[in-house]
Amino acid sequence: MLLLLLMPLLAFSSDFIFFEGSSLERFILKAEEAKVIYLGETHDREDIHQLQLRILKELDKKGYEIVLLMEAFQQPFQEALDEYVEGYIDEEEMLKRTEYKRRWGFDKELYAPLWRFARERGIKLIALNVPSELVRDVKRRGLGKVRSGYLPEKVMPLRKEHREFILKAMKEHKSSVEKSFLDVQLAWDTGMAYKIAKTALAYPRAKLVVIVGSGHVWRGYGIPERVNFLLGDIPQLVSYVQEDTFYFLFSKDFSRDNSSTNSSKEPN
Repeated sequence: MLLLLLMPLLAFSSDFIFFEGSSLERFILKAEEAKVIYLGETHDREDIHQLQLRILKELDKKGYEIVLLMEAFQQPFQEALDEYVEGYIDEEEMLKRTEYKRRWGFDKELYAPLWRFARERGIKLIALNVPSELVRDVKRRGLGKVRSGYLPEKVMPLRKEHREFILKAMKEHKSSVEKSFLDVQLAWDTGMAYKIAKTALAYPRAKLVVIVGSGHVWRGYGIPERVNFLLGDIPQLVSYVQEDTFYFLFSKDFSRDNSSTNSSKEPN
């Protein structure tokens, strides 16, 4: 059973703070203030995906323009998602053309209610993940030697606490393995943040709902802080699950003018 945690205010070195809230209704109220809403997940947890769908439906019910971004799909296959939502191809063809089984592999029925709802409601569906080929290139050569259109020119370095969190996930601690692992994680987070930043500029009136693994948004590190690095501070709401508890956090300053999301300037 998932818990909606009542969390006291905590200070972390990221640009995000926890807020006090013990209900889904509280989360939805905060979501109304946000430009980007991250629904972090454990990929194979059906209960988490059910909650993601519920939140998506609640936001749709309120009449917001929504763009749904999913880590389960890699960016080179956007055309197939467009044709699926627009009704030109069916689900089976969409999954075949996006190479879903080979590139993601989790049971499609965990995610299908989300993309089916997007098709039903005409919600823009965006492929968020970077291509596997880029990840392999980074692992082989190192991030500093890779140039790709899926990455921005400037890459925000890892903060100390985030680096330590990533390393805890490793089983091996040899320096060469460690460097490769960190580079891959940084490429993943940066590439997905870059896609979110470009999508925010392309859809200035929409709320961006991001379906992504909890490790990419833990404590506001990873993707969310890199979106701020690319665009300047914008209102972002983060949720993620850890030990059967959902944690909710939001960017500290929701009062600033959100003009960066209304600009046509490409993030660097």
